[in-house]
Amino acid sequence: MQQLPISTTRAPPLDNNNVNATLRKLAELSVTHAATFAFPFAFAVVCGRVLGVHDYGIVSFYTALTGFLGVIIEFGFDWLGIREVTHASGDSRRQREVLSNVTAAKLFMCTITSVLAGIGLFWLRGSSQGALIVATVVYMFGFALDVSWYLRALERMRLLLVITVVSRLAGLALLWSIVTHSGDLVEALWSYTFVAIANAAFGWSVVVHQGLASRVWPQWHLVADLLRRAWAIVFGNLGSALLTNGGVALLGFIASPATVGAANLALRIKMAGQATLLPIRQLSYVRLSTLAHTDPEGAVRIGRIVLTAVLGGGTLIAIAVFFGAEWIARQIFQGDYPIVVGLIMLLGLSVPINAVSELFGMQCLIAFGRERSYAAVVAVGAVIFCILLFTLQGGLAYGWALLAAESCVAAMAGLRLRAVLRSERAALE
Repeated sequence: MQQLPISTTRAPPLDNNNVNATLRKLAELSVTHAATFAFPFAFAVVCGRVLGVHDYGIVSFYTALTGFLGVIIEFGFDWLGIREVTHASGDSRRQREVLSNVTAAKLFMCTITSVLAGIGLFWLRGSSQGALIVATVVYMFGFALDVSWYLRALERMRLLLVITVVSRLAGLALLWSIVTHSGDLVEALWSYTFVAIANAAFGWSVVVHQGLASRVWPQWHLVADLLRRAWAIVFGNLGSALLTNGGVALLGFIASPATVGAANLALRIKMAGQATLLPIRQLSYVRLSTLAHTDPEGAVRIGRIVLTAVLGGGTLIAIAVFFGAEWIARQIFQGDYPIVVGLIMLLGLSVPINAVSELFGMQCLIAFGRERSYAAVVAVGAVIFCILLFTLQGGLAYGWALLAAESCVAAMAGLRLRAVLRSERAALE
């Protein structure tokens, strides 16, 4: 993708209209992500109650695997795409070209990933789980065609809200209507896949109808350039994903289905808590990306506000999850499961730590063009996680390993960001 010249114009000062517009977009994005994470949480509740902890663990393996493979498919293209779209503000044709090239790049990665994953899963799991494997592959194509990143870059939050809510409500209706008996594993996973396909189809129909997309053929040399530029981001994202869905998928190979189900439920609860902070992070990334190279001090001011917000909000979420863990486990699995309670507590405590690590790493380092630094930091965290996961004993190993790894990532990303800010300030003096 061609590098666009960066404006040296400073961001205009905030006035009441700007503040009101920002708050409105933040509210819309908050509702959007509440709907986004409501479905996986409802999915966990329904499947946990109907299927039981063992069969839910089998389904959890596939849903976690799709989440991990989705990082390979996304490959960092969404973050690069948001940055390019914001730089092309006012040039609608250029923005549509970015949409076309990013989508083509994601479909290219999806095809390769789906073929390799499908073959590997049939070899490891056998043809008896063929329907689950096919649902996993179809899900990945729906994920590749998602346009939510594009709407966020344009700050069209209301459209994104409508698309997300409609597709999730349809998915919930399907889930409750077809997952009614123990053994409905295939029906459960296909309802999960349906949401991805419905979200992509509805999203494209809306952006085309609104004139935000048109028939622009991808420019393959720019798609290749996207692949070249995004490798550092995907390397870091893979390390980050290993601490979430990848870790649960890894448990599917080394632990019992019951442990996998417990870990996946804890992760879903953690992600549901993080959903309340995600709108702040995503909206702030657009602003940070705009100011990073033109007004570093303005970016620092926004960063401090965001840090206070996510750290305070994350702490409140952690307290609520920690003290509500036993009640949550009883409501979902209808019994006493100490491992479930323990994992929910540990992952709840990691919410504020994760919020800080993502702000320093995924947002700030990438906004300042330090993708390689971000990748290196997260890679170290992933290595720490894997070492602890395989060396610690007991069913809580996943929770302790995750907590330790995310703490290390937050500390290392913060130190690296501090050095980057010193460099940016010195360059402007």
